[in-house]
Amino acid sequence: MPYYIYRIRPPKRLEYIDTFDDYREARSFTRAQRKETTPEDGFTVRMIFAPSQDQAERTLREVREARPLGEDA
Repeated sequence: MPYYIYRIRPPKRLEYIDTFDDYREARSFTRAQRKETTPEDGFTVRMIFAPSQDQAERTLREVREARPLGEDA
């Protein structure tokens, strides 16, 4: 499964950047993109491992519950 890289702007607007098959390449590309980003840019850069681009976008758009405070695992 490939690694997909996205820019995410509020509210959950996704902008596809690139796809990588190798984790190390995807990680270093994502880190480089994050270093170039400032808070004024108004977006975050995320990497996701998914079977398809559609599945990656669905997962990134999911609303996740916040983890309760004090939970260890």
